[in-house]
Amino acid sequence: MKLRDLVSGAPAVAMLGMCKNAGKTTALNRLIRESAEAGLRTLGLTSIGRDGEGRDLVTGTDKPPIWLYEGMLAATAEQLLPLCDVSREILASTGLYTSLGEVILFRAKSDGFVQLAGPAIVEQLGPLRKLFEAFGADQVLIDGALSRRSPLAGVTDGACVLSTGASLDRDMDTVVAETAFTARLLGLPELTESELSDERVTVLPGALTEARAAAMVRDGRKKEGLTLAVRDSSCLMLKRGTYARLCGQGLRFAVQKGSRLAAVTVNAFSAGGWRFGAAEFLAKMQAAVDVPVLDVMKEG
Repeated sequence: MKLRDLVSGAPAVAMLGMCKNAGKTTALNRLIRESAEAGLRTLGLTSIGRDGEGRDLVTGTDKPPIWLYEGMLAATAEQLLPLCDVSREILASTGLYTSLGEVILFRAKSDGFVQLAGPAIVEQLGPLRKLFEAFGADQVLIDGALSRRSPLAGVTDGACVLSTGASLDRDMDTVVAETAFTARLLGLPELTESELSDERVTVLPGALTEARAAAMVRDGRKKEGLTLAVRDSSCLMLKRGTYARLCGQGLRFAVQKGSRLAAVTVNAFSAGGWRFGAAEFLAKMQAAVDVPVLDVMKEG
């Protein structure tokens, strides 16, 4: 099964991780490689936060570098350009800034490694995507380096790939349950125009935090027939148990902008030294979600 086929046709793809060392960069590299093998060199690549460095700046663990192919586009902070091991044609200064300088858009003129640091503000992804498209990108890959679901605001018309692994928790069943919960949030229904004017629908500005959700549980009132909607699933910042209790009280959740989860990838190896049985982990995850599940550590 090719990851490339699962996201084919999506104008943008968000690469999401349940935790650090979940195999997200490996999944990203596989998607880039499969695109190159299919002759699709018109990808654009950027990151929320920083990615592509050889060692994780927080955990100190080794990370796979990001490999870019000739003809592909990338947007990264100015100070990281000397660390990109590709010949490049500078296409545009974006006017978007990070702690490492202005985000610069370039085209790779050779194959090689790149380091990425794109806009830290998700609202800037829209203008950056338009710039990629102006220079011929058919699809933009957004690597969510620092947050599980923050890039969703920039790809509600696209797809996402969720990476999970043993680094999330020592208990396999906990990893499976937490990942399935995130997959469920990613698949929440999108409100129709008629539902937006329904008095039983509450559209919440901003995020639903765990503290606010827990207070809603404690009020004890039945919520049958009521719907709570947020902008997108990245705005639901509550725990799995709290969500289940609210659903048990009859509350329905929805989003204004839906997302399409194209695949889940699994990594049976943890950065802490423990590991799961790869076949068992894959099978349990496949049984828990309704999308294709790939072991990119084995297949890639």
